[in-house]
Order: sequence, then C-alpha cells, then structure tokens
Amino acid sequence: MTPPLAALLAWIPFIHPLHLPEGARLWMFLPLAACVAVVYRATRARTARELPRATLKTFVNIVVGMCLIAIAAYAIHEGVLRFSRG
Repeated sequence: MTPPLAALLAWIPFIHPLHLPEGARLWMFLPLAACVAVVYRATRARTARELPRATLKTFVNIVVGMCLIAIAAYAIHEGVLRFSRG
C-alpha cells in the first residue's frame, strides 16, 4: 500500500479534523449559510423560477442576522467586562 493511500485510510474526520488556517475558519460560515438557504428555499418554493431570488434573499437574511447576533454578543461581553471590574 502506498504511503498517501495509507494516510488517507487512517484519517478519521471526527478524531483528526482537517486543519484550516486561523483566518479561514470564519469564512466557512458563508458556504454553510448558502447551503442552508438553498435547502430551505428548495423545500418552500412553489416554482423553480422563484428559487434563485428567494435563496439569495434568505442567504442575506441569515448572514445579516448572524452578524447582528455577533455584534450583540460582543456588546454584552464588553458590558459585563466593564461593569464587573469595579
């Protein structure tokens, strides 16, 4: 057995996850949000014609919503740090 094939067969995804650079981890949210938007809209669409626009709208809603949640969590975190010092 060749060494690359042996390494591939020995790789267990949940035990040895794929290494991503530090800056790339957050960007993996965008494909995840796109997949969720496509699947959600594919189950809700009445015709295939309305699917692209509805999917894009859902994708933007997911991304903006998650950004607002992140900003709110950061603000709460900073508030707790500021008021717990004194």
